Amino acid sequence: MERTFHHFVLLETLGVGGMGTVYKARDTLLDRLVALKLLRRDLGGESDHTSRLQQEARVAASVNHPNVIQVFSSGIDHGQFYLVMELVDHGSLDDFIEQRTRLPEEQVLESGIQVAKGLRAAHRKGLIHRDVKPANILFVDEHTAKIGDFGLAGVAAQSAET
Repeated sequence: MERTFHHFVLLETLGVGGMGTVYKARDTLLDRLVALKLLRRDLGGESDHTSRLQQEARVAASVNHPNVIQVFSSGIDHGQFYLVMELVDHGSLDDFIEQRTRLPEEQVLESGIQVAKGLRAAHRKGLIHRDVKPANILFVDEHTAKIGDFGLAGVAAQSAET
């Protein structure tokens, strides 16, 4: 049985984490593949929590940088909050580390610089990642890294108190 969220059809599970599950999905309106993250039901029940997630999704969607996973949209369907993102499916740094006993120094440095550039772009929009780890560094190809999963991110307050 097909499982859908609004106009997105879930095709396969890509990963399961502390905040929810990420699926490969088809956007039936635009006929493209996307990554759809479903927040765990127990995390999205409170309206203030959901509004905070929607605010963070708006901020994350405003970050347009080649080294940041693009956020397309978010919503609530079947009582669950979801986030629709660019599909980057050439593996994570975690996968690369597991597959190879040693990564070339040049590749590690190149990826680190790209991730730092992506984090700087997000920070300029007021978004702080708070969960940078190899599993959240994804690859478009063997040479292009993108930081993703801003699920634990916090929107930096604009006041001097922060």
